[in-house]
Amino acid sequence: MLNNLGRISPGRPIADATVWGRDDFLDDRSWVRPIPDVLIDDIDRALPRLRAAGLAPKEVRPAHFPLPGAAAFLADVIDAVEVGPGFGLLSGFPIERYSEADAKLAYIGLMSHFGQIAIQNRIGEYVVDVSDKGNGLGPQARGHYGNKELPFHADGANSVALLCLKTAPSGGCSLLVSGATIYNAVLNERPDLLPILERGFHHHRREERDPGDPTYTPWRTPVFAYYDDRFHIVYIRPSIDYCAAEGVEITAAETAALDFIDSVIARPENRVSMALEPGDLQIVNNFLVLHSRTAFEDHPGHARHLVRLWLDNPASLRNGPGKMDWYMPEHSRFLRERGALLEGFPGGA
Repeated sequence: MLNNLGRISPGRPIADATVWGRDDFLDDRSWVRPIPDVLIDDIDRALPRLRAAGLAPKEVRPAHFPLPGAAAFLADVIDAVEVGPGFGLLSGFPIERYSEADAKLAYIGLMSHFGQIAIQNRIGEYVVDVSDKGNGLGPQARGHYGNKELPFHADGANSVALLCLKTAPSGGCSLLVSGATIYNAVLNERPDLLPILERGFHHHRREERDPGDPTYTPWRTPVFAYYDDRFHIVYIRPSIDYCAAEGVEITAAETAALDFIDSVIARPENRVSMALEPGDLQIVNNFLVLHSRTAFEDHPGHARHLVRLWLDNPASLRNGPGKMDWYMPEHSRFLRERGALLEGFPGGA
């Protein structure tokens, strides 16, 4: 069924469930999906088996963590992530009944039904604890190392999942914006910018590169792309701007295009805000939705703690370029299968 959905005509407004704004997801949690008891029962039964298997996260597959009673619920969430709105927020993941290690293992097992657990950095982490490590966002540090507000961005692989273990005493709200809503605003208000955004930009690799790799990508990653007649968005302004210090020219026209994207993202009516609670599990499609986080402050003995997974799903409707290509190109399914479509890629456009 999914293969017949989500197709678009480039150059025409998108008018499907991937277009949304603040008023579609009010801050009252009425739209949050409670995890049903049948899924919790399935998790309880599957966890000892997965623990005994001793698998690395990248090796876990749905067959290792069967969830037969929750098949309909999982299919509904997968549909939301794949074709609209491009994200799901689940509540009630049973973190209180497990140790932290078992909660992470159960989380890995559940998320294996959404994609293979993918590598996230050069030090080989597949499961990343998102907390304040005292380092701010910059050319040599990624955003999850600090507590400052993050610019809107997409992560690597098809989707990113966050499990909330502990909230911050203040701040740390999750923010989402629809890529299709951004695209429609550009198309309606500044269509002259589309060629620039479709051509794309070089991206700084920060600390996530082999010593022999250049500091920025030799190829350009489009902000808007249309692989398989399906819309894709990839946008991370800082990693574009950091390239200027490496000698990459960013023209006045390109800066204007980036500034307009930022202005659309900044419109309050386009942003959905959610304060993640312990046991909340958020899944975001990296080719449909940009995400951010407000600044937060920890107190002694009370620190924000989320667990992040990147999910690579070969069965997904979307396979586009993104952060995996810049940081760990040898792990990128897109570069392996379609890298030649990118301007500047060896042997490519």
